[in-house]
Amino acid sequence: MFQLMKISTNIKKSLITSTRFLSIKTLSTPNENALKFQIDQLILNKFENPNLKSSYQISLINQQQSPLACKIFEYSNDVESILIGSNFISVNKNEFAHWNQIKPLVESILENHLKNKEPIIDENYLSKEQGLDNSNLTEEEQEITDEIEELMETRIRPTIQEDGGDIIFLRYKDGKVYVQLQGACTSCSLSDDTLKSGIQSMLSHYIEEVEEVINLAEVEFNKFEEKLKTQREIR
Repeated sequence: MFQLMKISTNIKKSLITSTRFLSIKTLSTPNENALKFQIDQLILNKFENPNLKSSYQISLINQQQSPLACKIFEYSNDVESILIGSNFISVNKNEFAHWNQIKPLVESILENHLKNKEPIIDENYLSKEQGLDNSNLTEEEQEITDEIEELMETRIRPTIQEDGGDIIFLRYKDGKVYVQLQGACTSCSLSDDTLKSGIQSMLSHYIEEVEEVINLAEVEFNKFEEKLKTQREIR
């Protein structure tokens, strides 16, 4: 009985100790203007809050979505965008800035923010992640879309997230897969190689209907959606 009590006490001590310390690792990415800050705990926990998205791409324009991002932008004019993932953030800087000034600042803000248990995403911007609008897909297009989504979630996204980036599948149409690269991928010189040699090769290998993968910025995708909508109305 004493031995069991001793083990139980040690476990409790271990649990208490682990909550007092926060580990943040700074990792380089293929993009010299982006760093990944890996955290040893979930900061976007969809199991606790299903209204969270799997990731958030934050810039100066939409920084109000994230109190954490607001702090980083407030103290650094050299940060251009921030990708917030489940257990990491990726920070993109302008090409003229030096990491020796930005890195310790981000680490300090991130550590204090998490230790104080402040929200990562403003609750006013919490909304359940919307799926793709598949209402106008043919049966064949729906099958292909499902296959693409599965490959994206199981094979492609985890690999890209390891390098501090992310990829969002937007739509499949006429042999073309439209995606949106985020985080470290957005301004990386290797992003085209990743898109064509990596993602496109894998998708076309498993899904013969896939001919091309195209990266769309958010504005471009909105224009593309409007064009499709107009075409459907004409028909």
